Amino acid sequence: METKLLSANGRDLKTAAEIITGGGTVIFPTETVYGLGADALNPEAVRKIFKAKGRPGDNPLIVHVHDIKQVDTVAEEVPEKAKMLMEHFWPGPLTVILKRRDSVPDEVTAGLKTVGVRMPSDRTALEFLKLTGRPVAAPSANLSGKPSPTSFKHCVEDMSGRVDAIIDGGDCAVGVESTVIDMTASPVIYRPGDITAGMIEDVLKEKVTLHDSVADGETPKSPGLKYKHYSPAAEVVILKGSVDEVIDCVNRQSVSCGIIVFDQMLETVKNGLSRGRVIKTLGDRKSPRDAEANLFRVLRDMDEMGVRVIFAPEIPDNDKWAAVRNRLYRAAGNRVASASEFEFKSAHEKPKRFLFVCTGNTCRSPMAEGLFNEICRRRGIAAASASAGLSVAPGSVLSENSLSAMKRENIDISGHVPTALSLDMLKEFDVVLTMSSSHKQMLKMILSGNSELSEKVFTLGEYSGLGIEISDPYGGDISVYESCLKEIKKCVAAIADKLSYDKV
Repeated sequence: METKLLSANGRDLKTAAEIITGGGTVIFPTETVYGLGADALNPEAVRKIFKAKGRPGDNPLIVHVHDIKQVDTVAEEVPEKAKMLMEHFWPGPLTVILKRRDSVPDEVTAGLKTVGVRMPSDRTALEFLKLTGRPVAAPSANLSGKPSPTSFKHCVEDMSGRVDAIIDGGDCAVGVESTVIDMTASPVIYRPGDITAGMIEDVLKEKVTLHDSVADGETPKSPGLKYKHYSPAAEVVILKGSVDEVIDCVNRQSVSCGIIVFDQMLETVKNGLSRGRVIKTLGDRKSPRDAEANLFRVLRDMDEMGVRVIFAPEIPDNDKWAAVRNRLYRAAGNRVASASEFEFKSAHEKPKRFLFVCTGNTCRSPMAEGLFNEICRRRGIAAASASAGLSVAPGSVLSENSLSAMKRENIDISGHVPTALSLDMLKEFDVVLTMSSSHKQMLKMILSGNSELSEKVFTLGEYSGLGIEISDPYGGDISVYESCLKEIKKCVAAIADKLSYDKV
């Protein structure tokens, strides 16, 4: 797919609006983060968002409008207290969950009877939305799981070739996603943001509760609840301890490290760090707004500099810092460690044997195996792989289209025999990579009583840092298999990049 790179002028915004009304996808700036938009009332268009991001289908989207009156096109009713919040905070970084109209497709709401709606304050966003004349569903415009994009550059890096157009609106002013509040009953904040609980309570004159997690198997009512989010390719660890302990911790690690600090610590930490350590600041320790604006950019900068682990400071557990704490701790998977004791060890640390898993072991996982082994051979990387299937039918054979697609890469996998996954195989390999999140969920369910084996399991997109879901090409022609192989190759190459430091 060719992605048009558009400016924020009137002609280009009109082009972007026409893409939306034609069923396409457009990335547009908002004051929070860039959004990946499609016509919210067109289910086929909305599905393109999930495909572009590699986003799980049970993660609802937020609908963007250019005017409060437009809310009636997607919401069945708007309670008086919801109207109070809209009138006070809109346009701005507040998403309000309401009862949906039947015209809103399940693809937008993940099948829920509610829909999240917001009106951004960014002038380019408002003009673009007005020109579409449609409500626009839009999550953040990053590959699923990665840090949200706060600049045009981030969007191009993640989404070029995946969407129809990207609008350059400069850097986002706020830098973290909108606050999400459910107003279908008593007010509940599902995702903290720049608009705090205290600010909302001042308007409503009542207490607001915070519920920023979701149980296994439950469909979240807001984005950002169910999955590990906002994560760079590097692993993130929250460090607790004195400044001297933090400096010692960073210096003694055997892998490339980065450290995030506040301005007040910058010079002290910089002077104490060993050569080659990367340091970035979130801004003034007294300013949550600084940290909100800088957080995602800093995480992405660290990835660009090739660090393996990012150490981050503890964040105050209070209302003003709730948005930064929520994003950073989710990026770390809530991993908090003592600086005086921590030694970096990870499932990503120098693995030697990888197992690729799909359904029948006749197309996706054999292609991943063949690509990975060939790339490692060419680069001299001390790693190897095999593949297996969760449900291998007796007498199964390798797909002819898989064989043909791989031959065009000059890789011969004709000797592959479909193999059923076994417990012994799971014990043998260091990392198990599934082609899709559904495979991962099935495997995690099977291994629910074995945490040691379960911790080895990732999706290929998750482990590579690209967030790609590898769709099943079964039944498609050779072009479908080649497209599938292209996605697998991106992920496998990214993993090989991470392993390159451990050459023979």
